[in-house]
Amino acid sequence: MAKREKKSGRKDERGLAAGQLDKSTEKGEQKVSEKKEGTKEPPRPRPKSAADKKKDRRDGIIKTVFAAALGVLAGFGCYYLASSTGELPWQIGEYPWHFILLSVVLFTSLLQRVAYPLLKIDAASFKTKDWLYVEFIVVDLWLVTWTILLN
Repeated sequence: MAKREKKSGRKDERGLAAGQLDKSTEKGEQKVSEKKEGTKEPPRPRPKSAADKKKDRRDGIIKTVFAAALGVLAGFGCYYLASSTGELPWQIGEYPWHFILLSVVLFTSLLQRVAYPLLKIDAASFKTKDWLYVEFIVVDLWLVTWTILLN
C-alpha cells in the first residue's frame, strides 16, 4: 500500500506553482477594485480620543440625571395636582390617566429639547434611540414616584 501524504493548508506546499498564486491574487484584487468603483463605502469612524470619551461619558450622566429629575418632579406634580378631584372640567383630577401620561411625555420631551442645548449637550445629534431612552427614564421614574406617593 502506498502511503498517503498529509495535505497542509498552505498552497505552495501542495505543489501549486507561484504563477497560479499570483493569478488568484490578481483576480481577488480585481474583484475588490470592481466593488470599490461601483459603490461608495461609508467613511470609517475615527477612533475617539480620551477627551471625546470623557465628554461622552459626562453627557450621558447629565442626560440620565436630568431625565430622572424630570420624572421625579412629574411624579410629585401629579401627586399634588392630579390626586385631587375638582369640580371644574379644566382641573387635572378630572382627566383620565392616559391623558396625564401623554401630557407628561409631551411636556418633558419639549422641556428636554430646550434644556439640553443649555446644558451644552448636542441634542441635534440625538437619534430615536436616545430620545426613547431619556423618555423611558422620565416615564419610569414618574410612575414609580407617583405610585409611592399615592400609597
